[in-house]
Amino acid sequence: MRKKNVIAFDQLLPFLSLFCLCCVAFFADGCSRAKIRGLVPAEGVLLYEEKPLAWTVISFVPENAVGNARLGTTQTDGQGRFVLRTLGDQGVLPGNYKISVTKYIPDNGKETVAEWKRQRQESGFEEPQPAENIFKVVSAIPEKFTTTKTSGLTYTIESKGNRNITIELK
Repeated sequence: MRKKNVIAFDQLLPFLSLFCLCCVAFFADGCSRAKIRGLVPAEGVLLYEEKPLAWTVISFVPENAVGNARLGTTQTDGQGRFVLRTLGDQGVLPGNYKISVTKYIPDNGKETVAEWKRQRQESGFEEPQPAENIFKVVSAIPEKFTTTKTSGLTYTIESKGNRNITIELK
């Protein structure tokens, strides 16, 4: 007579738990890379002292962060132009946004920002590509713009998108 192999449930529990955990991780990773529905184009130019501001980080934070509201971010190019992105996809969801702007330059002492402004004006407002591995920096723009609480900057993205956004730091 042949003996039957019987596996008790408590012996299967660790295997089942690991299997379920792997399934959840696999599907969660796949879902996080899915395209976000409803994104619309949002692009424009960032101005500081009435001139384009290059190599600057801009964040569009939804005013009412409920439902599927998502943060839109970008970095301006050498001419101050930007295209907003949401979780890596081009565009943002329509709605009202608060804006923060961050521009750091290497800190070379007391007159750093004044010298940067002088060089920027002399070069026709052209700025060099940001240097790599700079750890001592200073904000090139007034600190109030670096947070949505104090920037005073807002924008409404229409349902069809906006291709001519102008953000002016005053």
